[in-house]
Amino acid sequence: MSIKVLHINTTNRGGAGIAALRLHTALINKGIKSAFISKGLTLNFNDFIIKDPTFHYKKPTIFNRLITKLFPSKKRKLIRTFSSVKTNIESEIVSLPVSLYKLHNHPLVEEADVINLHWIGDFVDYSSFFNKVSKPIVFTLHDMNPFKGIFHYNIDMHKNPNFKFWENEMYNLKKESLKNVSNGAIVSPSQWLLDEALKVDMFSNFKIHTVIQNSIEIEQENVLPTKESARVDFGLLEDENVILFVSNALEIERKGFKEAKQALENIKEPITLLTIGKGEIRIENPYVKVRSLGFINDTEKITAAYRAADVLLLPSLEDNLPNTMLEAFANGTPVVSFKVGGMEEHIETRVNGMLVNEINSEALKQTIIEFFNIKDSFDSRQIRSYADDNFSYQNQASKYIMLYNQLLN
Repeated sequence: MSIKVLHINTTNRGGAGIAALRLHTALINKGIKSAFISKGLTLNFNDFIIKDPTFHYKKPTIFNRLITKLFPSKKRKLIRTFSSVKTNIESEIVSLPVSLYKLHNHPLVEEADVINLHWIGDFVDYSSFFNKVSKPIVFTLHDMNPFKGIFHYNIDMHKNPNFKFWENEMYNLKKESLKNVSNGAIVSPSQWLLDEALKVDMFSNFKIHTVIQNSIEIEQENVLPTKESARVDFGLLEDENVILFVSNALEIERKGFKEAKQALENIKEPITLLTIGKGEIRIENPYVKVRSLGFINDTEKITAAYRAADVLLLPSLEDNLPNTMLEAFANGTPVVSFKVGGMEEHIETRVNGMLVNEINSEALKQTIIEFFNIKDSFDSRQIRSYADDNFSYQNQASKYIMLYNQLLN
């Protein structure tokens, strides 16, 4: 009998949503019954999209509205207070482990053999969910939020010391709720994030701690556009030095926007910067030409951008295992990154990219210059082979299936 695995993620978009859906697909390809719940998409165990009444807005009666306003629940009060407070928090994102959704009652939760949680802030209500769900739990870490209170990365927590009360209160709420887990595993896509998680005692009841990399579908070389044809599509010349920079929002501090901008403004060599994401980057340098492609959902166009580029610039200051790195490798494109997080674990200098040893714009600038001096020495087939060996659907699914069986047995 096939295992039934349910994935829960706040949305079906963003880095964690994409990674969770890739795992869902990888498991189905291996014959596992997999389902997926998010605010915007629910897939049942037959992989069909279903209309999920849990997330459909039901207009309350005038009486119910009045009662809610006069006698709001503790949870509703807390959510309302935090909504007004968080406008003063300077951060990429903050979230609560408190929610009005009753996911513990969801039919797919009841049907599942194993629950695989992903990025669940503002979605899973910790106190009710972990108190009432007794099934094996796999918690896949996508950032630091599962072992923090409201923050998702150290960089934001350190910037906001005035919100220590909220951070501590929500941390303790999580810790108390997770004590109810009797059969659990923590999975991290990078050793770095797993090490960070184990520095605190949030997951003392989770007996298994392991690293399983995220996955990406590795297309056959013959179905991918050539670099030459991809450049023609974007109006780029064959001999241009092309850097690709990808981020949901281009100006996120943690993504190294400031360091990248300063590095590129001091380079004295002609470079074309292709950007994918919301917002615009302005580089005050006559040598650097910026081509903003905006936010793209078209997979073929994104693939073409990776294929057209000489290198992906990934200057994150803190990061787990970015999908952008996997996507670059799957397209045979090397990556330049600071020596941090999951990037340090997978980038080998002069083989599939370049690691920048010091986190500053000058070191980044020098590494970019060095890269373009040796760019012809990188072997795109070797880079794609590394992606296939480490990030294939098959590899990831096999490791997760072993883990699920371990919990069930």
